[in-house]
Amino acid sequence: MRAPLRVALVALVAFSTIAASAARPAASRRDVDPEEAVHAMLRPMASAPEATARVSIERSDPFGGLPDIERGRLWFLPGRGLRYKSEGKGAHEMVIDRERDAFLVYSPAERLVYRAPFTRSPLQIRRLISDPERILAKDLRSIPEQRAIRGTARSGYRLRPASLGDSLGEVSTWIAADPSSGLPRWISIYSEAESVLVELRGLTLLKAARPRDLSLSAPKGTPEEPLNPRELLERDNRGESR
Repeated sequence: MRAPLRVALVALVAFSTIAASAARPAASRRDVDPEEAVHAMLRPMASAPEATARVSIERSDPFGGLPDIERGRLWFLPGRGLRYKSEGKGAHEMVIDRERDAFLVYSPAERLVYRAPFTRSPLQIRRLISDPERILAKDLRSIPEQRAIRGTARSGYRLRPASLGDSLGEVSTWIAADPSSGLPRWISIYSEAESVLVELRGLTLLKAARPRDLSLSAPKGTPEEPLNPRELLERDNRGESR
């Protein structure tokens, strides 16, 4: 379970470093300030009662092979929590819920729920959940940059390198909006060791929050064990991500 869940955590934590510093959507023009353009892309998601999306997480192979691709669903309730549920073989589910003081990971393969308090979840995610307005004035040092995503050129913004903490190291981030909605669609997270491309498909902003969306799908009575978050982020003796 650790390898795919670590990738999901990296993606969520990296997104949380920028998602709270958002502002109103703005037209795409050459004279638009890059910082304001990134803020404009993200504020609707941070200020909505709830945001949901289908997620694709594509992780590069350090040996040059085909990338690993994980698909899932994301539910984000600003001020309350978030839930991520992957699909397919090795699927897992994660809930971070401030109100219930819970950091939960469900492994269907192990038929176990791992539990820790909210305060043991990654710091950047806690900040995003607890106070998404806290870093509205954050200087992202955005630079316009075009990249090819699956063979198609996409205009986006490269952000300043940032340390994610929680043993995840320093990464650089690039973000681009969906041409139709103006909401975030592609987020590329890269470091010296690896790169991760996150795609948010069908990003939907709800008019009212649905707290039930933060409920694990584990059957009633599923056994629980303590969760050690750092075990999810360890590296093995060969220096490869686990």
